[in-house]
Amino acid sequence: MQDTPQPDGTNDNVQRLILKSPAFERGRVEFQVGDMPVVLGRGKHSDIRIDDDLLSRRHAELRLNAQGLFEIHDLDSTNLTIVNKHDVTSHVLQDGDQILLGDTEILAQVEMPASELNDQVTRDLTIAPGQDDETIGN
Repeated sequence: MQDTPQPDGTNDNVQRLILKSPAFERGRVEFQVGDMPVVLGRGKHSDIRIDDDLLSRRHAELRLNAQGLFEIHDLDSTNLTIVNKHDVTSHVLQDGDQILLGDTEILAQVEMPASELNDQVTRDLTIAPGQDDETIGN
């Protein structure tokens, strides 16, 4: 299957992580799987530099886990990595997660490929004997 860009330049067949914060030059940064790993911090050698004195030079790292999901890992920072008001050493990022690095608030937006969303099963339903597909949900 070929990846077809949408009119806005995005691609529905690519997993993306979008971080949104006023701390970023354009208000957001966007990553794809091939961009990982990415270091966030205040140091000049960080991949994403954030001007916040409470951040460590290398504060946290974004990477993929064994299941191919985006994770954030604290790099033994002085002021912790906080996700959804909890101190974390690592956390699988989900759409809507609130990240706090120093004084910098970041909203995580995780976009899965359309094909993967269609393949996900949310729950299995058992059809009782004597029922058919037409009676389910009526």
